[in-house]
Amino acid sequence: MSEPKEFQSKSVDDAIEEACSFFSCVRDELEITIVEGGSAGIFGLVGVKKARIKAQPRVRLSELETMIRAVTERITAAIVDNPRVVVEHQSDLIKATIKSSDDMDRLLGRDGQVLGAVEYVVNRIVARRWPSAVRIMLDADGFRERQDQELSALAVTLAEKAKSTQSPQSTKPLPSYQRRIVHMALQTVMDIQTKSKGDGPLKRVLIIAKAPPSQDDAKAESLPQQDS
Repeated sequence: MSEPKEFQSKSVDDAIEEACSFFSCVRDELEITIVEGGSAGIFGLVGVKKARIKAQPRVRLSELETMIRAVTERITAAIVDNPRVVVEHQSDLIKATIKSSDDMDRLLGRDGQVLGAVEYVVNRIVARRWPSAVRIMLDADGFRERQDQELSALAVTLAEKAKSTQSPQSTKPLPSYQRRIVHMALQTVMDIQTKSKGDGPLKRVLIIAKAPPSQDDAKAESLPQQDS
């Protein structure tokens, strides 16, 4: 998809009508940003300002799904025989599951590195046409589910280590959806807090044990309360 196009008119509604006419669609099919609301000025003579908006067509899910399926199948056909891609929408991403009668180990690679590389390329290709499209996650042979379970278990292990050593622990750099798995795995663990650290799309999750109460605090809590 190209960059949003700017439209100007006497009012925001008129500018939106021009955008609808230009893109041959109805209002609900556009992503609209109001740049300036416009002003009628004084008696329509002084201080008149046109309304300005930026608009572009919304992503049509059927077209997006078709492109994801076609791009993924074209790339993975060089790795496994006759790949089929099943696309499903989740809360904040699109999951594309690759199925094949072939051995999927070649597609996964060591620790999912090949699958991750294909996922990166698919996201880049789709983003050229739809920059505002949500993130695409590829899966094959149940790899992502196993990876999520292993990551949750690792998070608990790191939390236990953080408590026993009273030293912050850190994951390796993770994408946002994997960081969320770590945060969720530890949100009910007592005396543990988590926070993301780093720049860019890959960030580490710091797992920090809350400091235990000091002996003075513990003694104060154990003293009987006296009425004033």
